[in-house]
Amino acid sequence: MKTIIENTNRHNGRVMAGAIIFLLGCALFVDQLDIFFIPDWIFTWPMILIAVGLYIGAKNNFQNLTWITLVFIGGAFLLDDALPALNLDDFIWPGGIIALGIYLIMRNTRHHIPVE
Repeated sequence: MKTIIENTNRHNGRVMAGAIIFLLGCALFVDQLDIFFIPDWIFTWPMILIAVGLYIGAKNNFQNLTWITLVFIGGAFLLDDALPALNLDDFIWPGGIIALGIYLIMRNTRHHIPVE
């Protein structure tokens, strides 16, 4: 019984990956034909991070925190491309390091709080 469930999950992952690649190819094709206006930021590396993060999240029913990290990093760099006047490059890495430090502090304190 366990083998059937594992094979189904593996099959669903392949279908999802195939659908994402198909949609990406269609979007690239439409972009080359200039039928519709597709913004340039759609085909950048931050969007790849966001797409991979959403794929990992969907594959794991959004229970694994890896997806949110990739979406956050991709979103931060995409926001910098979308709003170049703000010059967010100077603040993305320090902000990310601060957020990681806060996460590590909060994660360790949650496990050591005694229950009364």
